[in-house]
Amino acid sequence: MAYLAQYSDYFDVGDTPKEVEDTFLATEADLNSHPIDGTFGGDELLDVFTSAGYYVYGWVDIGTAYSEYLHGAGSDDLVNMYTDANPGTPGSDNGYAMYLGTQCTDTQWPQSQQQLNRDNAFLNKFAYFFTWANAWFNGPCAYWKYPSSRPVQVTGRHVHVPILMIDETLDPATPYSGSLYVRSIFPTASLIEGVGGTTHAGSLSGVACTDDRIVAYLETGAVPTRLSGSRSDLQCPPVPAPVPDAVSSQSATPQGADNLRARVLARLRAGIEDAALHG
Repeated sequence: MAYLAQYSDYFDVGDTPKEVEDTFLATEADLNSHPIDGTFGGDELLDVFTSAGYYVYGWVDIGTAYSEYLHGAGSDDLVNMYTDANPGTPGSDNGYAMYLGTQCTDTQWPQSQQQLNRDNAFLNKFAYFFTWANAWFNGPCAYWKYPSSRPVQVTGRHVHVPILMIDETLDPATPYSGSLYVRSIFPTASLIEGVGGTTHAGSLSGVACTDDRIVAYLETGAVPTRLSGSRSDLQCPPVPAPVPDAVSSQSATPQGADNLRARVLARLRAGIEDAALHG
């Protein structure tokens, strides 16, 4: 929301984060009442925006597609983003099936739908964008017919080689607090923190502070010196949000060149992510 507002001259969906949010919620409600082609409603719009919550790489593309739809330039790009991520071709459900097979059996899942509904209704008060999307995505686990297992007790006390960990402070998929916990049970682990970043496990995206340490680790096994306490061992800049082409082209300074390099690397990284998810 803040990003779209920052480049309001480019996206034109609100001048402040609150205006962007109000526009989004109104669009979501309108699509629920009048879905595109009878199939693309508010839930599908939210699915498209979910990827923006994981990675900064596609922010320009998502924002542009959303803006085009709001300003009457068509909905094809927006709809295609949803169908590309959620294909209906034979075998396309295998990834989701394996996800559920893991998620629903790693540990005991709540069996009471009423309790799940109450819990999610409470959570929805604080996280109303993604609570119910997450609830229904994991919903089959309440009815999974295969037995669950006891959680594996993970310990790193027998690990004697250096481990390199990478996370960003505001990673929404694997929370930073979890990274600190994993670091605490692996005495040889060192954690690089992309300070203030929102990208899920962001790495190899043109941030030299992080990427150079990855190269060093792969070449020699070297990791940042481990510090005392529950904290990261090296603080680096986060993966930068992309700058819209029309904005970055106005700059002929070295900073503009850096932005171009970052965008190219981000696109390459996005391609790798897409291949891993859908290849």
